[in-house]
Amino acid sequence: MKRKLLLGLITLGAASMLCGFDSAETADSVMQKMQEAGAAAAGVSMDMGMNVDVAVNIGDGQTTSTLAVAMSGDFAIDASMDPFGMKMDGNMKVSALGEGEEITMKMYGVTNDAGEFETYVYTEDSTSGEAEWAYDKEEGLDMASLMEMSKSMDAAALSEWGLTFELAPEAADVNGTECYVLSTTMDSSTLSSVLAKASELSGTDLTADQDVAAALAMLEGLKLNLSYNVDTATYLPVSMHMDMNGSDLTTLNALVQSMMADEDSQTTVEIVLNDVSIDVTTAYGAVEPITVPQEALDAVASGEAESVDELVEEVAD
Repeated sequence: MKRKLLLGLITLGAASMLCGFDSAETADSVMQKMQEAGAAAAGVSMDMGMNVDVAVNIGDGQTTSTLAVAMSGDFAIDASMDPFGMKMDGNMKVSALGEGEEITMKMYGVTNDAGEFETYVYTEDSTSGEAEWAYDKEEGLDMASLMEMSKSMDAAALSEWGLTFELAPEAADVNGTECYVLSTTMDSSTLSSVLAKASELSGTDLTADQDVAAALAMLEGLKLNLSYNVDTATYLPVSMHMDMNGSDLTTLNALVQSMMADEDSQTTVEIVLNDVSIDVTTAYGAVEPITVPQEALDAVASGEAESVDELVEEVAD
């Protein structure tokens, strides 16, 4: 269930990325032309950088100490549209409590002959030298149909997912390219709309899942700001920025505090988001065929590869 929800979100994200300044344009008209231009693209290459800077303030009633948590990453991503496939290669650095580690990551996602999406993920810890492959297959989902649906997602369709875009009144210059600026904000209400639509697609009521309901409660007050720079000549996005600036952590901190109260009523905990952001630059055109490495196939065949869900849980821990 969780993987179906994740796939729905990834498909929605892919749709939004693939879809001279004219003051008569509206957010809907630019979105429509961006969607048409993206649907005609054979593939896309992206460079993505992420930064997470979080402070956790812990008090004992007399003094307060701050735990700094930082994470940064750089990734190169290629995606082909027909059939849909993607490849990601990069690294991520994580530090907390004065300790740090660097993780090399590779991901291959391919559509098999049955139309199912298969994911192979490789991680290697630079500190311990431990490396492993993980694998998952989305059975019962027709990727070809999902991609066709994503190509037809105009502004009206995206609004059904809870996404409403605004168009900046003036053009932006992005490395010498004149661009329209489209922006939107996702919050817990948006995610509820996404869940409703994803439930329709999967045939399963995702909102009935207790873990999903708990996650939505924790996300109350959080928001994700997205901004796309769209080439005025080609109507293709040349870059994207997303961040969580301006989020209200009152609900999240209250939930964390209530959990801590069971352990020690004197302890106070406050989470502060200094910066949580992702920047992406894009280029369009045919990409090299996406092929899963033989070592990944061998790891799956031999039973050595764990599930992607297990890998995510290990990283979270």
